[in-house]
Amino acid sequence: MVSIVERHPVGFTLGFTAALVVLTVLTRTLLQAAVPQLTLHGIGLVLNWVFVMISIGLVTWLGWWEKIRLTAPVNRRAAVYLLPFAAVVVVPVMFGLVIPEVSLIQGQTLPPWAALVVIIVGVALGAAISEELIYRGVLLRALEPRSRLLAVVLPATMFGLAHISQVILGNSLAEWLPQMLLIIPLGIGLGAIAFRLESLWPLVAWHFAVDVTGSLVATTSVVYELVTIGFVLVAGMIGVWLLWQGRRVKHDTHRQPVSTALDEVGVEK
Repeated sequence: MVSIVERHPVGFTLGFTAALVVLTVLTRTLLQAAVPQLTLHGIGLVLNWVFVMISIGLVTWLGWWEKIRLTAPVNRRAAVYLLPFAAVVVVPVMFGLVIPEVSLIQGQTLPPWAALVVIIVGVALGAAISEELIYRGVLLRALEPRSRLLAVVLPATMFGLAHISQVILGNSLAEWLPQMLLIIPLGIGLGAIAFRLESLWPLVAWHFAVDVTGSLVATTSVVYELVTIGFVLVAGMIGVWLLWQGRRVKHDTHRQPVSTALDEVGVEK
């Protein structure tokens, strides 16, 4: 039986992203009423793992473990395209790392070791699993039959827009807007590379690493922001180039059988 994800991939992509935003609003409202002592950070932590359960449940329902390339081997020759993305992970390390204060319950600050566990396991691991399964997994492969360009650009855009959940959880629009504008080219790069890597696991590992170092960066100076923006834009350009290369190869492949057939019947080129 063909699922709604396959029948209406564009509508599902738009609707699913909207549903995640609505779920964020509802979860914050319900948790604040039920557990008023939770901080917004605590609510975000709960929501993060709700998204993990939703993403795993979606893949399980569809039976797409193989289709989204969770069981496929990595194309090692394509790993070179991950170098600019690896740089995004390393940049925070260059500017120094520090464990920030984390408070899940109002008036209580976690000790450094517990804050580190929350950041690594609660935040980074959860986001890496849910966001890659959804955006570079289900949505990418659902849209692929329409076109690889659509399969990369639309989930990348939704990936950026979905981060408005950070505004719902206390960040300002001024913080979200530039971040969203950077997430979109980054998502384009990740989507294009997903097709070359053949496996989703390298992107899950990258996502986990970048969320860890990004959460621990000691300073966000102008230089740090400019360097990060530079690498993100490079990653986006690599994605555009890979998509263009893929379209050219596909075009040449479609032309080749025609030429062969003409040769076989003796028609001159």
